[in-house]
Amino acid sequence: MEQFDAIVIGASVAGSPTATWLARKGYKVLMVDKATFPRDTNSTHFVWPRGVSYLNRLGVADKITATTPHFTNVEVNIEGIRLRGHVPLADLKKRFMALHGNDHGVVGYYSGPRRFHLDQLLLDNAQENGVDVRLRTHLRGLLMENGRVVGIRAETADGQELLARARVVIGADGRVSSFASMVGAQTTHVREKSTFAYYGYFSGIEKPELVIHKRGRFGTAIFPTNENKHLVLVYGPTAWWSDFSAHPGENFQRIYRYVAPEVAELVARAQRTEPFKAMGRMVAYHRENWGNGWALVGDAGSFKDQWTAMGITHALRDAELISQYLDGYLQGEVSWSDALSAYAGVRMQDYESYWNFVCDGAEMQPYTAEQLSYFKAVSENQDSVNKLIGQIGDTVKFEDSIALDASQLENHGTHFRSFEAAGRQNFDNPFKREPKAEPALA
Repeated sequence: MEQFDAIVIGASVAGSPTATWLARKGYKVLMVDKATFPRDTNSTHFVWPRGVSYLNRLGVADKITATTPHFTNVEVNIEGIRLRGHVPLADLKKRFMALHGNDHGVVGYYSGPRRFHLDQLLLDNAQENGVDVRLRTHLRGLLMENGRVVGIRAETADGQELLARARVVIGADGRVSSFASMVGAQTTHVREKSTFAYYGYFSGIEKPELVIHKRGRFGTAIFPTNENKHLVLVYGPTAWWSDFSAHPGENFQRIYRYVAPEVAELVARAQRTEPFKAMGRMVAYHRENWGNGWALVGDAGSFKDQWTAMGITHALRDAELISQYLDGYLQGEVSWSDALSAYAGVRMQDYESYWNFVCDGAEMQPYTAEQLSYFKAVSENQDSVNKLIGQIGDTVKFEDSIALDASQLENHGTHFRSFEAAGRQNFDNPFKREPKAEPALA
């Protein structure tokens, strides 16, 4: 029987950082994953400045930016309203101070590393920090004592049984978490409506920065990634996925021509280098994220839609935050329940309003005249634009409202009320297939 302070299930963007932070604090950590690395996965793999700051604190940001483009400014274009700006660095430092008590390593740039690159760097970093990593190792069961999780039973790459005990076992094995199922973590909240996403990788595009367009009930995104390629993505209401997926390549181009015609021209001239990837449905949820001897981080504990691409950033947040609270427990300074209930409370306070924002946006409802008036007024002041980008990038709290002149809103509202009425024909499913006629009875 092997003995550890902590065992982490899953070695990806939540697991490797969690194991690394605990190992850095002097704990003996085992991390297991059924996969081998490097590997790719179905992910939009965008990392906001808040997430890159966590990567910098882990010591891997420079390795990422050595091979992956990175930028400061983002463009968000909503029904022709152009909002180009950056996440305010002062607000980013303020957020880290509030959550972690320091702002060391905070940076103002973002990047979009492919997952086969990012996950491998995080895994290597964990090993360099002393984490005992076992790949191709499948979780088969839990070790229990008096109703408490005290370890795992696993099968190693060569078919041997691994029995390992620890004071805490952490599930970081993603949305379809076998560990969450084994510990009986209950789903506490669900938001069913989501987007579908369909994306590919293209070479031959000269376009820096992340650019997001929204028109009607569709959105597009494009940004540079590794190997001189761009990720190019379209998304829309998941209720339309079945019709979209009947002719996905053709409909991908249709959406881009409708939402962002100038970008569509660049994509049409480019060369797609890999098969398209798709996510047809992304139901959001919260699960119970701790119990007797166990905890969940990253998508194992909570998941939301892809449209703001915040999953990696929040996995990195969970990893650093839970290590802070587990340190007190493992040092014997606080009880298990006090440490983990405090972690869960602080995490939810940091997270809940943004989670709801993403879930609301994932319904892909057209913007109202009042909302468009608001965005137009924001676009006329750069500080306001930066603050809005900071809200989308989960740095500026939504409670920190953007002050705007009431007369601006009213002036713009007159225009956008007619725009809203004129554009309603674009709010219906354009891919809907006519039902086949029933054969006539003889």
